[in-house]
Amino acid sequence: MNKLAGIINSMNYRELKLVEKDLYDGNLSMIVKRRKQNFENLIDSKTCPTCGHQHSEDEAHFTLIFGPKGFKKKASFCGMDCLCFFVKKIKQSDETVKNF
Repeated sequence: MNKLAGIINSMNYRELKLVEKDLYDGNLSMIVKRRKQNFENLIDSKTCPTCGHQHSEDEAHFTLIFGPKGFKKKASFCGMDCLCFFVKKIKQSDETVKNF
């Protein structure tokens, strides 16, 4: 709640009135619902990005959520070998960018 209070305190009068209007019109609940749905869709990934294998719901797999704040990505892997290969490639690309 402190984060939301900080955002509201930083708004000017016009922005505050627009938020108030959205609140009474029900638009904010739509935004929250859409944002929650985005997080839930992250959890439903069923294709291994390394080998392309399609997972079934009952199959054990590994999930990695990564990326900068506000732009998270999710990858589900069929096995530890695919996860390790993916992480290794991410490290290599990160080192290449730092050395560039």
